[in-house]
Amino acid sequence: MSSITDVAAMAQVSKATVSRVLSGQRTKEDDIARRVRDAAEKLNYAANPAASALRSDTTNAIGLIIPDPATPLASRMLAALDPEVNGAGKQLLVGVGDDLHVQEERVSAMLARRVDGLVVIPPKGMDPVFLDGYAGDAPIVQVSGRSTSFRVSWVGVDEAASMQLVLRHLADHNATSIAYLSGDVDSDEAAELFTTFQTNLSLMNLMSQAGWTTFGPCTVVRGYEEATRLFTAKGDRPDAVICATDEVAAGVLFALDRLGVSVPDEVRVIGSGDAPMGVAVTPKLTTLRSPCRLMAREALRLIDMGNGGQHWMPAHVAFPPQLIRRASTSSPRFGSSDMSVPSDGDDDAGDDGE
Repeated sequence: MSSITDVAAMAQVSKATVSRVLSGQRTKEDDIARRVRDAAEKLNYAANPAASALRSDTTNAIGLIIPDPATPLASRMLAALDPEVNGAGKQLLVGVGDDLHVQEERVSAMLARRVDGLVVIPPKGMDPVFLDGYAGDAPIVQVSGRSTSFRVSWVGVDEAASMQLVLRHLADHNATSIAYLSGDVDSDEAAELFTTFQTNLSLMNLMSQAGWTTFGPCTVVRGYEEATRLFTAKGDRPDAVICATDEVAAGVLFALDRLGVSVPDEVRVIGSGDAPMGVAVTPKLTTLRSPCRLMAREALRLIDMGNGGQHWMPAHVAFPPQLIRRASTSSPRFGSSDMSVPSDGDDDAGDDGE
């Protein structure tokens, strides 16, 4: 079998140059690079990544730990992170863990492979406190979820900006009385969203009533039951419903359709998460999308900083979400300078606001 020494001798360069060319660390395309590749091909030589990793401080591998890969955040982060990692000349290793115990096993396995950094999306509503114990082994960035660590960087969505964006959008589309179907009350995200909802209602000349804000599971069934209660009860009705997730919003739309309540003419409905069902329901659902490309780039930047020893305190970076405007909120404000009505598809086709 040919060795790196044989390739170096045929190409008339050093072994270090052969290693840099074949590993991609030397990006300049010149006669030296061509000689090295020609020699490697003639000698049928292929670099051994595992052996190279043992001799190097880096493995050019980034780990991603996700919960259910079918969830919108997990699938979009995977889709956003993979090309960013590849563009940096690295490989993305993916582990799936739908609870904290399994995720800890995946983190241990990734670190045993000496990855250059880890991106972890914890299961919804769970605090990945175990990450603190691994923070000294490699740079770790938590994406979304509860942020309680002083050793692990965090990247996610600005919840306060999310609610402000939703309320402004509804106000601009004739809504005046708002119902809010929140997630579980013990969630940090739900608490921040509810606080922002309450404090911004009066600032935007909007109102709500007791019983119009509820907390509970983020399911289609809950959305259906809550909407049935709200729109069959005597008295005032909301003219807009903010839902914690697209699943809840889909349940609301099903109930309103059964009750003969027109969306968006009588009620505007908005969800969050940009799940696939958002374009399967009628009318198509206005929703919030996490800026996953920006989050992926920031996570990689923080990992690079951690490996370079450029900072000692973990970062906490929150990005505003992207509003995906669809037909469930399409009625424009009377007298508005923009009276166009969004099509039945996505009105905002940009990628993460870039």
